[in-house]
Amino acid sequence: MQEKTVRQPIDSMKKENGKDSQGQTSFIVSLFHPRGPNEPTWKYLPLVLALGFIARATVALSTDFVLHPDEIMQYLEPAHLLAFGNGVSYWEYFYGARSWLVPGVVAGVLKLFDLIGLGEPVWYVGGVKLFFCAVSLLVPAGMYFFTRRYFSENAARVALVSGAFWYELVAFAHKPMTEFVAVALLMVAFALCIRGNGERSSGRNEVLVTGLAVLAAAVRVHYAPLALVPLGVIFFRTRNKVRLALLAVAVLLVVGMFDAVTWNGALFHSYFTNLRYNLIWGEAVAGSTPPPYQFFSWIMIASGGLSVLCAAALLDLRRYWFLLASISLVLLPHSLQTHKEYRFVFAVTPLWLMIGSDIVVRITNRARQAQVTAGVAAVAFSIVSAAGILNALPHQDRIYRSYATGSSGISGVVRFIRDQDPVFSAYRYLARTPGVAAVWHIDRYYAALPAYYYLHREIPFYDDARGSANLKNLEAVFSSVTHIVSEDPRISLPGYSLEREFGSVRILRRNADKPQVREWENYNPIIVNKLVKSIIKRMDPDAPDAPANSGIRFAVRKTAEP
Repeated sequence: MQEKTVRQPIDSMKKENGKDSQGQTSFIVSLFHPRGPNEPTWKYLPLVLALGFIARATVALSTDFVLHPDEIMQYLEPAHLLAFGNGVSYWEYFYGARSWLVPGVVAGVLKLFDLIGLGEPVWYVGGVKLFFCAVSLLVPAGMYFFTRRYFSENAARVALVSGAFWYELVAFAHKPMTEFVAVALLMVAFALCIRGNGERSSGRNEVLVTGLAVLAAAVRVHYAPLALVPLGVIFFRTRNKVRLALLAVAVLLVVGMFDAVTWNGALFHSYFTNLRYNLIWGEAVAGSTPPPYQFFSWIMIASGGLSVLCAAALLDLRRYWFLLASISLVLLPHSLQTHKEYRFVFAVTPLWLMIGSDIVVRITNRARQAQVTAGVAAVAFSIVSAAGILNALPHQDRIYRSYATGSSGISGVVRFIRDQDPVFSAYRYLARTPGVAAVWHIDRYYAALPAYYYLHREIPFYDDARGSANLKNLEAVFSSVTHIVSEDPRISLPGYSLEREFGSVRILRRNADKPQVREWENYNPIIVNKLVKSIIKRMDPDAPDAPANSGIRFAVRKTAEP
């Protein structure tokens, strides 16, 4: 089907004395040049989405990788603590600097699995992943409906396929991180806010766009400027501006009250705490900030150079200004901030893919050999996406990096499906093996560990720092730890023998069954480092001090406490 490039003239949109059906001038409508689809939705839409889900589920269930420690530290581990009562709490959850929106949803999924008798990592780890894979399908679906209304049906089909199978959208789909969740919500809002010529915007549609936009900004506050785009479009097109404004304020207040209740504080407690902290933290590291153009470089690397195709959009600003402006609202604020990580601008990915989809269709329509041109584009997309999921793109290791923490010397390079970190397999083993009464991971910090979310045992669990502080001699180790995890082949302790190896990760088991290990009073270590303490005290001199010894207290003392 050839692309239809002829737009309805502005005069045909004039109604009600020169105004459209929503009471706005036709000039405002023409800025977005939406069209009413004149043919049914593509019959293969459900099939493409189903295949996209299979691709996402395959990666999610066959791999364990951490894109960033926040995935476990700030979302999965707090959710496990909320659902099961044990988990590591980082400073954000001690001082209330994070919203419970995403961890609360994860905790709900965990409780559901527990209620049906599947409250073990072997079930719920994959279940949570599949839940977010399903949520992520809102991205390609939103891309299809937006592009269908804004450009053409052909471009929409290309956008749908690219959104379903682009390697980043597939690899990150199961991650419970705010960037990815917010983008899923925003793509639906983008699709709903653009109505075709002659289409009436229903009150329900306006409510959905408003709720999704405000919720997306609440989930990822850095995306608030982007969330204002669909909210602004629906605001300009509605006849009920007062009602829409009141609705947006109401949803925002609900978010603020949720934050106040969960943290027993003021409205938007976590948002203000986090903002104040990061402003002070930014001053401390201002000299080491990456250059403003860093995100452009990362996007070029991650796209295998395909994103450069979108430069052609600058030649037709009337057609592409809306998406280009949206990209700018993501890139510009993030480029100015001190802390830069590639995942922060994830929202740019579906936006440039939609621009690229329309450009490819237009080039194909004008080519003498359209099928050959389309085939070349499909092959290029497939090669780059396959190389990306295999971590084979040039310089890709520069942008997909997790923190390398502890004394193990781990590189921190994120591998999507090859060369996985074997530590997850080791913790899956510890979660289901009888006789595991206390664990010490001797060469990593909590931030680089699968934590209680994977261990799922109400037992003492030490990392490098906490173990070194509490287990100062061999006698204390023997009376406090049944299993030692290490990635150093030189580690050998009297009374412990090798039980299993998972790649470079070795599990040592205590030979004797007695004495009984020393239990903790509770299984919720509190992690607050010196820099955090100093910043929090600058913010509020009366702020509570974090518990000494990370809050670890022994309930049973068979031997003298070291």
